[in-house]
Amino acid sequence: MSEHLWPQLRLKADDKGELKKEYKKIFIKTYIKTEDGDNIEIFDWLGNRIHFSIHSFDHAFSESSNYREKKEHDIPFSKKRARRILWIKEILSASKGTIERRHQVRKDSRKRQKERRTLLVVEENYIVVLEQRKKPGELSFVTAFPADAAYVKNIRKNSVLEEIKKAPVLTATEALPRS
Repeated sequence: MSEHLWPQLRLKADDKGELKKEYKKIFIKTYIKTEDGDNIEIFDWLGNRIHFSIHSFDHAFSESSNYREKKEHDIPFSKKRARRILWIKEILSASKGTIERRHQVRKDSRKRQKERRTLLVVEENYIVVLEQRKKPGELSFVTAFPADAAYVKNIRKNSVLEEIKKAPVLTATEALPRS
């Protein structure tokens, strides 16, 4: 097993339905609401507010058996995606690795133009997709997934590179606990 920038979350349950429910609980308490019911506010490293919706869970943690031929997700729950559920927050804060921030304009299913920000973690070929909201400085989480080399190549071809963000590397002295 290769080394990842962040650990994968491996939950266990009696069946796939229960497993999906457990990951959904993690999604809610990490990105949407605290246990006290307060809304969670998440910001990226640029100070943009990132909005998460419970409705995005099903799309973000499902997948297509063949994304090259069909866009619909026919696999209702993807363990491969769900195990990386906590990576999203790490990527938004640019805690590790090299992140390409890309801009893309695409048409949605209703043929409306949508501005998207794609965050690509180079070392992981992991992608987080955010959509621009009407209010400047605010984005909505759309999905996140591990991508193959062909998909990464396509994203780079069809988007504009806005920034390459490298997480700071601490020296041994900087990494020591402060007293």
